[in-house]
Amino acid sequence: METLDDLEPKALKGERFTRADADRVLACADLVAVGWLGEQARKARHGTRVTFGRVCVLEPGQTTTSWGEAGELRLAGRPASIAEARERVRAAVALAPGVPLTGFAAADLLDLAGGDHLGLVDVTTALKREGLESVAEVELDRLGDTENVVEVVRAIRHSGLGAWRATVSRASLLERIDLIERAAMVQHETGAFRAFAPLPRVDVSDQPSTGYDDVRTIAIARLVCPGIPSIQVDWPLYGPKLAQVAIAYGANDIDGVAAVETLELGPRRAPREDIARQIRAAFADPIERDGRYETRT
Repeated sequence: METLDDLEPKALKGERFTRADADRVLACADLVAVGWLGEQARKARHGTRVTFGRVCVLEPGQTTTSWGEAGELRLAGRPASIAEARERVRAAVALAPGVPLTGFAAADLLDLAGGDHLGLVDVTTALKREGLESVAEVELDRLGDTENVVEVVRAIRHSGLGAWRATVSRASLLERIDLIERAAMVQHETGAFRAFAPLPRVDVSDQPSTGYDDVRTIAIARLVCPGIPSIQVDWPLYGPKLAQVAIAYGANDIDGVAAVETLELGPRRAPREDIARQIRAAFADPIERDGRYETRT
């Protein structure tokens, strides 16, 4: 069985892995060795710190009077028009002034702009004026090739909005590696991303992933994308068990933790205490951050 021993110095130094290196990690049957590389690369950049964010997600048409202790308000869903998107931003700003506000997917905003990059600048400029701080996600598999993703990110940033979070909508295992490379290249060109969530939001029905696939994906993302500060796992989507294991494979941020503390299951199972306990169990130090990826005090 091939070993990965010769790749250890690169992981320890936090150096970027090549595609050939990533292919070797993907093919390696020794999950302990894969995890060791990802964890060492994480520690090279972050030490023992693992961040988490409490998010209040607002679906279209949803009204709420409480955002709990959210460090981020996030507008979900595809707006039917620019006017609708602007109205939703205004309403969210009025609901929770001062809370970092993100919203919408870059691909959906590009569609509202008719697929035109200059039109996208106009759309995102209008949303910025209403109070939006960043698009909620840049789905790397919905925006065409790498060059087009770069241009979309540049258009968004030209308006003053952030493009802080790269995600994957759906992808097979091999497609994930291509998209991880794309994330690294877009980051090299733009420096826009503060976090990358490499696990797909939706499983490919004819090629469902396994837990082995998921932890390998996390490790490869950390090793190939040292320029992206945070490799992220979605707490409500993937659950506490995978989120905890992902830390041992290179993840350093848990996203989507509930913002409202319900004590139905007791104080130890309140969202903030639960995530902190899970992170400590992975031998890391939990640090809460806000939607800007800045530490909350």
